[in-house]
Amino acid sequence: MSSNRIAIYLRQSQDKDGNFAAVDRQETACRMLAAAKGWDSPTIYPDNDKSATSGKTRPEFERLLADIEAGRIDAVVVWHLDRLTRTIRDLTRVIEAGKTRRVNIACVHGVSLDLGDPTGVAVGTILTAIAAMEVQHKGERQKAANLQRAKRGSPHWVRRPFGYRRDGNKVVIVPEEAEAMHDAASRVLAGETLSSVVRDFNDQGKTSTVGGPWNVTSLRRALINPRTAGRRLYLGDDLGEGEWPPIFDEETHRALEEKLTDPRRRTAPDDLNAKYLLSGIAVCGKCGKKMFASPAKNGERRWMVYKCLGGYCMMRRMDLVDEVVEGVTIGVLSRPDAAALFTGTEESAGLRAKAAELRDRRDALAAMLAEGLLGAAAVREQAGKITAELAAVENALATSDGLFPAAAVINAPDVEQAWKDLPLAHKRQIIRTLMDVTIMPAGKGVRFSWDQVHVSPKGIS
Repeated sequence: MSSNRIAIYLRQSQDKDGNFAAVDRQETACRMLAAAKGWDSPTIYPDNDKSATSGKTRPEFERLLADIEAGRIDAVVVWHLDRLTRTIRDLTRVIEAGKTRRVNIACVHGVSLDLGDPTGVAVGTILTAIAAMEVQHKGERQKAANLQRAKRGSPHWVRRPFGYRRDGNKVVIVPEEAEAMHDAASRVLAGETLSSVVRDFNDQGKTSTVGGPWNVTSLRRALINPRTAGRRLYLGDDLGEGEWPPIFDEETHRALEEKLTDPRRRTAPDDLNAKYLLSGIAVCGKCGKKMFASPAKNGERRWMVYKCLGGYCMMRRMDLVDEVVEGVTIGVLSRPDAAALFTGTEESAGLRAKAAELRDRRDALAAMLAEGLLGAAAVREQAGKITAELAAVENALATSDGLFPAAAVINAPDVEQAWKDLPLAHKRQIIRTLMDVTIMPAGKGVRFSWDQVHVSPKGIS
């Protein structure tokens, strides 16, 4: 068999040290098997630090399939069949690529397979099904072990949280970082903005645990994370005290959480500074707390999600959630009675009551002047203040009853295009008026579907 038609495929799921040790050991054993079969100078296809079950692309596996389909490979040598495939989906791709060319899969450990032989295909299918089953069992065992550790209060983090470090098997407080957290907490609870604290942190050279500058989002997360109060959470559930000292007492942490997740806490009116459609509007269907926009990444891939920052219960891809909510909103704004949905709202009723109160107060001033209870100068001063306040209320009422930004969409010939053309702040204002958005938990690994987003209308039949 010619040397350019032999392939060795190598794969390791995790390479924490980045030294390729496992794939190197696989390659040595695979080369020995190839030499024993008289196959020299094979082509190497290494996928280091790549899982065969996560669904992520394995570049060298894809290159191997392409070479098999192109007729450039007659035999593949692997350490074990589960290095090549652990899912029926990938096995099917290998079989389809190799059966017409009777590609042979030679395994250092386990039976070898002839993909052109029905028996070989059947054996490969059975072995892959067993491997897939073992992956599921392993996942369940891992979940059970994680939950058991969490119930014990054992700490867990992917990267070191600000304020803590490991000292052997124990987690201890980093004094200077804890002091910075206390300083930030006291300033925020006294009324200062997160932005001002962030500026001071960055001016003083304080960095996050990944070495980057602070921002409002990262500081908010650090302050309200239940870990800082010594609480152990698992999938959003509070399992009690953790095996580490708290930075904040429970009262301080509760005050921070209430202040920093209050929906009324805005950096500008009407969400002028908001960058994402549902950030701070959507709520978590598990803990009921607000969800906020957050970046996520996996290797080189980056995307945005809505993340529960109250109970840290879950996250959902932003573009998929937005698509559901915008579809519902456009549908509502397309209704013949859409204009009626924006009149008589609770906000409008409150504004009307305030306007009536101000008019009564202004009329009372005139009566007091007529009866000689107040002088003309005092009446003019008080009336001027009331008139200015009344003008502001009447302007707000006119905006509310005038369908505010929704009018531009409702009256447009193309509602969908008009919605797309709206500024983000106007879209958020309309959504707040029309509906409550709740993102429901779906379980780890469950694909997104539209019914995971619950849209509850506000007074809409």
